[in-house]
Amino acid sequence: MQNRNKSELFILLIKSILMGSANKLPGISGGLVALITGFYNEMINTFKKINFQTFIYLFKGNFKKFNTHYNGHFLIIILLGIIISYFTTSQILDYFFKISELNVWSLFYGMIIASIIILIKKNKIRNKKEIIFMLFGLVIGLILSLSEPLSENKNILFVFFCGFISICGMVIPGISGSFLLILLGNYKLLLVDSVNAFIQFLKNIIGFQNSNEIDFELIKILIIFCLGSVIGLILLSNLLSYLIKKYTNQINQLIIGFVSGSLLIIWPWKKVYINSDETINSFNNLEITNNYLKYLPDLSESNDLIALIWILFGFLFVIYIENYASRKKNIWTNRNKN
Repeated sequence: MQNRNKSELFILLIKSILMGSANKLPGISGGLVALITGFYNEMINTFKKINFQTFIYLFKGNFKKFNTHYNGHFLIIILLGIIISYFTTSQILDYFFKISELNVWSLFYGMIIASIIILIKKNKIRNKKEIIFMLFGLVIGLILSLSEPLSENKNILFVFFCGFISICGMVIPGISGSFLLILLGNYKLLLVDSVNAFIQFLKNIIGFQNSNEIDFELIKILIIFCLGSVIGLILLSNLLSYLIKKYTNQINQLIIGFVSGSLLIIWPWKKVYINSDETINSFNNLEITNNYLKYLPDLSESNDLIALIWILFGFLFVIYIENYASRKKNIWTNRNKN
């Protein structure tokens, strides 16, 4: 546990906001941002200590013991930064989704392609066992892509599961929790719509805005999602860190195969297709799944060209983040040697 002054706590808050924002961007891992900014190890060690006694200290108001035993100041600042980032980033994403959904998904697509390439570069196959793990992940991803993709699901148990599993992006550097939510079909529901509904609710309470159009179902969904995330964080931080340490290469190959096979699910060029009896004949149509018509970009259309540029931008952005992280890691390594 580090003793931090007010300025250091403020810097930690900024770092945690960046980490929380990264968690909402498919292809970017919040854990990677924590690693880059230098608080990943402390974060994981702090999360591992959380247990039932932690909440007893909080409810009793025994903040001195909470801070001493569980690195309380650090934990509160991290959680506060994540909460702030979720509200601010969701507003930005919602704005761009309304302006151009194609460009947003194109940006995400480029980010995820870059993440796959980085994972492949970092985790070269060394034996037959790793090939099996990679192929198994690829098959599972292809099955999800070519069968009926998961659509938006408001079932409470499923929402809880989404929260539980999406927290992996914060615990394991390189895994994007947002991408997992895209595969599960609930990215926009949980990270945009429900958060915006809660913001609308807060505006009504404070008095900034009076509206009768508050969706309390979305607020309930957000609460369940957050509950799943907290429980997942506590339970998975120990399990996942153990598995990653013991079976690092096998799990990474599984992830590479799975993400590669799942790329078609988030293909940016798709339109809502309602009439399933209608025959569609076009050279650039790929397939119809889950009432979506997937098609190839038309290079004569300016919108499609712009979308391709966004794919390139997303790709280069993730590559830059990764290169920056590598440089920082080398600096820290050299400092420790000296």
